[in-house]
Amino acid sequence: MGSLIIKQVIYSGDAYYYASPELNKGINIIVGDNGSGKSTFSYFIEYGLGGKIKPFSKNDDNSKYSLIINDTNNYVQLNILINDVAYSLKRFIGSQDIFVKHNQEVDSFSLERDKKSAPFIFSDWLLGKLGIPVFELHIGATHWYFNFSDLFRLLNYDQNTEPRKIYKEPVAENFVADSIVIRKSIFEILLGMSSADYFKKLDAARAALKAKDIAKSLLESFTENHVISGGADRLSDRKDVVQKEILALEIQRNELLKISTHSNDKTGELAEIQSKLVGLELKASQDRIKITNLINEQSKIVILHESLIQEINQIEKIIFTHEKLDLFAMEICPFCMTEKTVDKGFCICGSKFNDDDYEKFVYNTNEYKDILSHRQKSIKAITLAVQTYQEEVKVLTEGLLETDQSIEEYTEKLKKIILTAQFAGNSTRIDEFNDRIIRLKDELVQINFDLRNIDQEQKLQTDFNLKTRAFVLAQNSLKSAKIAYDENNANTIGVFNKVYSTLLAESSYKSVTAYIDDDYMPYIDNGEYKANSSEVPKRLMYYFTILSMALQLESIKHPRFLLIDTPEASGIDTDHLNQNLLLLEKAIEIGTEDIEKSKDYQVILTTGYGKLPEEFGKYIIERFSKKEKNFILKPKIDQSLILKTE
Repeated sequence: MGSLIIKQVIYSGDAYYYASPELNKGINIIVGDNGSGKSTFSYFIEYGLGGKIKPFSKNDDNSKYSLIINDTNNYVQLNILINDVAYSLKRFIGSQDIFVKHNQEVDSFSLERDKKSAPFIFSDWLLGKLGIPVFELHIGATHWYFNFSDLFRLLNYDQNTEPRKIYKEPVAENFVADSIVIRKSIFEILLGMSSADYFKKLDAARAALKAKDIAKSLLESFTENHVISGGADRLSDRKDVVQKEILALEIQRNELLKISTHSNDKTGELAEIQSKLVGLELKASQDRIKITNLINEQSKIVILHESLIQEINQIEKIIFTHEKLDLFAMEICPFCMTEKTVDKGFCICGSKFNDDDYEKFVYNTNEYKDILSHRQKSIKAITLAVQTYQEEVKVLTEGLLETDQSIEEYTEKLKKIILTAQFAGNSTRIDEFNDRIIRLKDELVQINFDLRNIDQEQKLQTDFNLKTRAFVLAQNSLKSAKIAYDENNANTIGVFNKVYSTLLAESSYKSVTAYIDDDYMPYIDNGEYKANSSEVPKRLMYYFTILSMALQLESIKHPRFLLIDTPEASGIDTDHLNQNLLLLEKAIEIGTEDIEKSKDYQVILTTGYGKLPEEFGKYIIERFSKKEKNFILKPKIDQSLILKTE
């Protein structure tokens, strides 16, 4: 993966300045007395890479770095190489932006993410250049983006963190920032164990499962609420028969009307009224069917409205108390995503539950928020639907009353005409024809309604089948990715344990067995007690091991950069410290022994005089001394005084 090399560290202000010698690839050592600027050198590097340094903040009352806080127009500049490409990073003291210069182009990136004003920040830029994807993590109600400053916790062995804690103290001061989930994720990201491909396919499988469940729910809901008598073929055949019968009856009725004779000229009026009555009766029948269907649908919507209100109350309670749950279905194991045989109405654990409610408890918090928002919008839509149904029923009812009134009026007219007209034909037979036509047209309306429902059911069934096939494909793809993911992780941890065990056995710890547990924390010699000074090699070898693996394996995303700030802590003596520091060369040797082409790396070590092996003297590039008044911050000469002297 990518490599990060610091070429020069610069500080500049109106009162003070500092410019380091050019740093080398490989090992670089800065030595100095306490208080001369060793840690400040490390601070400059971390600050220039976007880190938070409390002494540089005016809001920190406990450890203000007065010379820097009181300086003006001051900034830290890092000249760096990323994969041998030169960049210059400039960050002003107290600023939350970093200027990046490459060739003649200058870009500015914020350090703080904001969806609207700064969706892409400096960390995203830096991680992108290093080939490390931006990972997201959901922890309860917290949505966590991993920044470079998070990963820096395993790139910087600092003196402020207790050695027993392994990881550098987090920038954010909260329990989530230093939770085991965050620490494990940092380890996995740097060691290439967090497979973007695997998690992408996991998300795809979850989305496919959710889509399948929704399609299944829609299909089951439709079939439960719509009873259809007969299949599509039988209904289509019956429709043809009914249409032919109606046509035949209308022809017979019209012929009967033609041959009917009367003693006056009211025959045409009689036929017209009869035709209007048939039409009105048919319309009234259709309107009654529509009203009945609308009332049924309205009652279902009301039930759904009440159910959604209860569901929203449940979801609000779940969001308040929810921490972290994975999506699963009753047919699928939430851990391995394989199908499980479970009796209907029973949970995977065997407990009985309401099948309609189970999926309310299986999403993560962000998904719950999306569901809650969707349900709340659904409430508005349902309320509007209820109002629409009510308005339609009202309009149809009013229309039906008018139709019934018209029927009564035309019936009275028909009676009067019959009483005043003398027919040679049979009016009773005409009425019989009209009744049969009306009944057949009512049946035709119901047949068309059933055929539309059958068509809708077939569409829902087809959609469910497609979603099921898509889920099976996504699940199979996930299984393949999971196998590769597990194999890679097992191999990576195996290499880590081998290197870590080798280094720690040769350190002042003198361990017999050493490996990392499921939380990636060292477990040494069955947990046997050791003196506090043993925590230094325990932590230091952990960092050396990761660097060694980064030199050895292509899958490692660690940028092959390590900053070690004054490791002489926890009472460790100089001889033991030197013994441990020498193992840095051993770690590098292990990482490069099987590699044909060497990889760029950089280690920057700050330490005190006499607190490093003699063999490391060749790596010293900078010296600070209180005795010689050679501090890291040097006052700028007042140019006006120089002009007056001349």
